[in-house]
Amino acid sequence: MPATITLTLESSERIRVYPARLHGALCKILEEPDADHRRQHKPFAAGPLRGNEDGTRWRIGWLGKEQPARLPGSVRFGDVTCAVRGVRLENLGYAELAQAKPARHAQFETLSPLYFSRDGRDHPLPDPVSIVRSLAQRWNAHAPAEFTIPDDVFRSLSDRVILHEMDGKTIRTPVSATMKQIGFFGTFRLGLTKTADHATSTLFAALMQYATMSGIGAQTPHGFGAMELTEIVP
Repeated sequence: MPATITLTLESSERIRVYPARLHGALCKILEEPDADHRRQHKPFAAGPLRGNEDGTRWRIGWLGKEQPARLPGSVRFGDVTCAVRGVRLENLGYAELAQAKPARHAQFETLSPLYFSRDGRDHPLPDPVSIVRSLAQRWNAHAPAEFTIPDDVFRSLSDRVILHEMDGKTIRTPVSATMKQIGFFGTFRLGLTKTADHATSTLFAALMQYATMSGIGAQTPHGFGAMELTEIVP
């Protein structure tokens, strides 16, 4: 069942976490031993580590049909191990998402840079069709068969989704000690054209809420494309 998992971590060291370390930590705690490590759509997505007075918090999106088999007592990022002080699990199942109230506008704030990979080229902008396509592909890879998105409904959505506005910039994020990735960081607002019907606006609402768990774009299991849905409007 899709869920947002928030871990509160404790560490006496400053954690320097590259995307590869986020990915490695997630695979260690959530990937089954017999899972295909190279599969295109993994059932989890990483948010960035965020520190405050209560400790370091790490938001993880889980996309599988069932709840995670285990949650960790500690997390290892490279050579730094952090004890888990607290776990918060917020479930939002595919059945519940599929019955979302129709919406026509959605506002997002990026928590980590967003980009898409297109035929070997990177596209670091919140393109509306690329957004709904990436979300629908991830949904269909993990949802039970009865909740998969029909092709005709997805085509209707991709034909009618638009970018209303965006405010942000492209930034370079360290991927490793020697490599960086360009992505969009800021806010953006998606909407539907006036011709969108009930089924289209329902799917739009479902995918916009799903984005907070699945992330958007490329390398979401590495911490890219983490999202906060700040507003959704009928």
